[in-house]
Amino acid sequence: MAAVPGVRTVGAATARSPRGHASVAGTHQFGSAMKSVRPVSRRMIPDPATWPSTVVGGPETAVLACGAGLLGTGALWIALRSVGATDERATRLYALAALIPAIALASYVAMATGVGVVAVPIGGRGPVELRWARYADWLFTTPLLLLVLGVLVDADRDALFGAVAADAFMIATGLVATLSTVPVYRYVWWAVSTLTFLLVLYFVFVVLTAEARALGTETASAFVVFRTLTGVLWTAYPVWWLLGPRGLAAVTPVVETAGFVLLDVATKAGIGLLLLRSRAVGDGTATTKSDGRPVATE
Repeated sequence: MAAVPGVRTVGAATARSPRGHASVAGTHQFGSAMKSVRPVSRRMIPDPATWPSTVVGGPETAVLACGAGLLGTGALWIALRSVGATDERATRLYALAALIPAIALASYVAMATGVGVVAVPIGGRGPVELRWARYADWLFTTPLLLLVLGVLVDADRDALFGAVAADAFMIATGLVATLSTVPVYRYVWWAVSTLTFLLVLYFVFVVLTAEARALGTETASAFVVFRTLTGVLWTAYPVWWLLGPRGLAAVTPVVETAGFVLLDVATKAGIGLLLLRSRAVGDGTATTKSDGRPVATE
């Protein structure tokens, strides 16, 4: 092979001499190295789809199992402590208060064993696991919580039915928001569900509060505690959903589940435990309201 000025031969490859230009082999190696470098983009940011799967046996299962244990303990404690109640109104309240965490317990056992899990494709993020058993739980327990508040103050049945219907619509539209694959639609349905929730809050804070005042000071004072607890905890639900994987993805699925566990235990078992301690529940002394209307006994 003839020598070329400025270039020295090394086997079958050429190398750059101090006075020469880049060789063919050097250019090829540089091009290969550049191809191996990927530009930094938003796709390299950790994506919710890459978070650990919530399969049975994972950390989320342990969180759900803890929630099931707390809810089961609460339901059993309320049921045992309410045995022997003689007042008819108190008996109804205790039965509802024990039923609420019992239903939630069944939902949590289902979720902890992998029942009712579907993968929902979220635009730009890939599939995110959805536990629809949680929504089945809310569809039953949130109306029952409204019934507890309604029975406590002997609410008008028509108004109570309207509140329960609005509550069911709130849960249904929340599920639609979760199942929506288009981000814009997801936030629109979340807004619809949240606006309906405001109607439910109006019923609790305005309509039921007026009914409680008609029953006297002790019942009104007890209702303020239940009303405040329900309002604060229920308001946290849509906010927490918005921060979760189906919203802004600010928290991981395990953290989201842990937050819902705390909210569910406080709301569903906490109100029942407060009912057990309330003197306004079992006195059974009020037979008429301050406006003269009789208190329902059936």
